[in-house]
Amino acid sequence: LLRHAKSSKDVPGISDADRPLNSYGKKQIQAVGKALKKRKIAPQEIYSSPAKRALDTAKGVAQKVGFPVSRIKTVKGMYQSSVPELLKVIQNMDDAIDEVMLVGHNPEFLNLANDLLPDGIEVFPTCGVLCIDFEVEAWRKAAKGKGRIGFFEILEK
Repeated sequence: LLRHAKSSKDVPGISDADRPLNSYGKKQIQAVGKALKKRKIAPQEIYSSPAKRALDTAKGVAQKVGFPVSRIKTVKGMYQSSVPELLKVIQNMDDAIDEVMLVGHNPEFLNLANDLLPDGIEVFPTCGVLCIDFEVEAWRKAAKGKGRIGFFEILEK
C-alpha cells in the first residue's frame, strides 16, 4: 500500500479529485522511489485511485522502480472508498500475480491496514509504503488479520 504524496490543499476552483501534488510531495516521490528501488521492489501490477495526486504518485514511483507507467490501472473504487471495497480489489486479483502495489488515500489505507494486520498501525503518513505479506494460496483468501508487515517505509520530514 502506497499512500499518495503530499498534495496542495484548498486550491480555488479545483475539486478534491483534481488536487495536484505540491513541491514537497514531488520530493517525497523521488525519495520513496529510491527507497523501493534499493529494496528491489518490483510490482507486477500497480493499481491506483484515479485522483490526480494518487495517480501522479503512482506514475512517479513506477518510473523509479522500472514499472511501465502505461500499465498502471486506475480503479474508480479506490477513491473515497471503504475497507470492503479495497479488500474486494485485493481479493479479485489474478493469482498469477505475487506482488502488487495499490496507491491511494487515508483514512482508507490506515483502516485497511488495521483490518488486515493483527496488530495494526497507528499512522499512515503521506508517501508511506506499507508492504503487507499474506501466506495464502489465493488472493481471495486475503482477509482480516491474515497479513503481516513485510516493511513499513516512512519518510522523515
